Amino acid sequence: MIALLTLAALMAQAGQSPSPPPMTENRAPVPAQPAPANYPTSANVDRTFAIVATQGNNAELDMAQLALKRGTANEVKGFAQKMIAEHEGLMKEMPPSLRKFANAAAVERLAPVDALALRHLESVDPVDFDQAYAMQQIGDHLAALTAFYAEADNGTDPQLKALARKWLPSIQAHLELAVDLTQHIGGSTPFKGQ
Repeated sequence: MIALLTLAALMAQAGQSPSPPPMTENRAPVPAQPAPANYPTSANVDRTFAIVATQGNNAELDMAQLALKRGTANEVKGFAQKMIAEHEGLMKEMPPSLRKFANAAAVERLAPVDALALRHLESVDPVDFDQAYAMQQIGDHLAALTAFYAEADNGTDPQLKALARKWLPSIQAHLELAVDLTQHIGGSTPFKGQ
């Protein structure tokens, strides 16, 4: 949820409003869908995407490392390992053009809201960690989907648009895994009629 607030704040600065893609009731992979008509069409989309994608990726890696240390359920640790492998892959694919849209300092640190979320996960009672981490992953991946859809549909940089289009199915799959993980470890989500 904190990640959604970060995205909303970044988009508000650029005069944009976040609109996550619609969720479906079925669990089949959802193909990339066009963004709503209210998505912006300026280079601000590229800048917002560059910052959100890199800072969000950094946060995912840090939170997954923490989940490997603090998680108690094997499913949580397995999910964290998958996030590390796939987010490291995304980091390697981020094009050099990304830096022209966001300064190096902005993309090499966590967004303040992600740093706060990480501190929360570090301090949460061990018995509550798995559920807190899984719920954080839902919010983070919803925010990532919003940013990646906006870039894929309205970005101006061809390399960033291609990266966004390529990774949208993986991010959707991560969201679905996070929802399943939350339900598997005994939590509830706002999805699937819960």
